[in-house]
Amino acid sequence: MLTRLPAAIRRYRERHPGVQFTLRELSTSAIAGALAAGALDVGLLREVESVGSFQTESILRAPVVAVLPRGHALARRSRLSLRHLAREPFVLFPRRLGEAFYDRLHGFCLDAGFAPHIVQEATQWQSVVTFVETGLGVSLAPACVERFRWPGVVFRRLPGLSTRVFVCAPNESAPVSAFRDVLRAEFSPASTQTA
Repeated sequence: MLTRLPAAIRRYRERHPGVQFTLRELSTSAIAGALAAGALDVGLLREVESVGSFQTESILRAPVVAVLPRGHALARRSRLSLRHLAREPFVLFPRRLGEAFYDRLHGFCLDAGFAPHIVQEATQWQSVVTFVETGLGVSLAPACVERFRWPGVVFRRLPGLSTRVFVCAPNESAPVSAFRDVLRAEFSPASTQTA
């Protein structure tokens, strides 16, 4: 999502310069709560298929990556499966920030035969990656974190694992509908993206 969202916002602002556009960075749980309360017009949510009585629309499916310290033995492997991480300590975000995505990642681990041993939590992806770089553990993340170019971190795509991003726009005003159309176009399967 980090790779395509700036282009979508830029395109929307170019096409609709008279619309006041305010971007708020929130956790998925906070976005869902704000949408339900009517405090946001549009929300992008990872793995959330509905918000109260409001439906969401899937706009993107992206790979899941393993995040490893560069000096880790597994970082030397060009191909990696989730099972390779079974005995590793994990750095992850707290479940309360995005229950659906947290549960999806946890489910991937359970399907691979283990429950992740979480030794450190962090509320932002940059912090997760930084903690991995320090050697506290490994992590699982959406592939968009590959944009973070820390010299001490290696990312490895995990075959068959993906995450979805949904858009929820309870307000059907013309500006909101136009933004949703821009998101659809920017995140369409024909576009090459990493979220």
